[in-house]
Amino acid sequence: MMLDACILCSHAPLEILDTHAARCPQCGLLHNREAEEMSYIEGGGQAVPDDAKTRWRLINARRRLNIIAPHFAGHDTLIDIGCGSGEMLLAAKRRLPHVLGFDTNRPLIRYIRENLGLPVIESYFDDAVIEPDLLTRKKIFTLSHVLEHLEQPLGLVKQIHAAMSPGDLLYIEVPLYTGQSFCQQGYRWNLWAAEHRALYSPQALDFIATHCGFKMLSVGTRIFARGSYSKKTRLRLFFRQPLRFLKCLATKPRTLSIADVMIGDYGFVVLRKP
Repeated sequence: MMLDACILCSHAPLEILDTHAARCPQCGLLHNREAEEMSYIEGGGQAVPDDAKTRWRLINARRRLNIIAPHFAGHDTLIDIGCGSGEMLLAAKRRLPHVLGFDTNRPLIRYIRENLGLPVIESYFDDAVIEPDLLTRKKIFTLSHVLEHLEQPLGLVKQIHAAMSPGDLLYIEVPLYTGQSFCQQGYRWNLWAAEHRALYSPQALDFIATHCGFKMLSVGTRIFARGSYSKKTRLRLFFRQPLRFLKCLATKPRTLSIADVMIGDYGFVVLRKP
């Protein structure tokens, strides 16, 4: 992928690290120089999950909602952009009366409609196609593992911001190159993939929040649910870094695990439109 400037903040030039990556010195985004365009309309490698994957993805979605929940203030609608196989919608439907998904992956859209019975719009995000009644409600927008696929990530965030009313929330989650997995595995990490145009950092997430005029309510790191509460993972973290483990145990938020904080492969922010 040819890179003249940062795809997030437009800064130029980028710091070329090697044939694989270039880093933006202004916002901290790590660009994938080997990224390739991929269409997900007919699946694009994102298949309908089996029962085991669905179970863990649903647990993962519930944990995301637990992070957002302390900031609920009469919010009754969740709009998940890039809703995939629908676990975030399913988890939210048990807590909120109104949910809506956006996606372009036709096999997954069909799966959500036929198996979960939940509403999905086959489209990139566009507030013009949302029912007016939903737009007037207090909304939570969720954007999990979407921005890393986009050539213009800030454009989507600005579009969502424009659709939000004051007091609405936005949850963003992205893979981090500052987390343990990338730091240890480098370009062998499975989330350093051709379909991902960039990996993020806490600095890049802060840039998004500040540049778009959001109020930051919560910021942190996490990992996928399957490893988050693993006894084996906790023991390994304790024996490798006992002092840090004990400090994290004493200071971590209730909604996060030790592994979320210490491994930190995903970064998240909860934002509010003033």
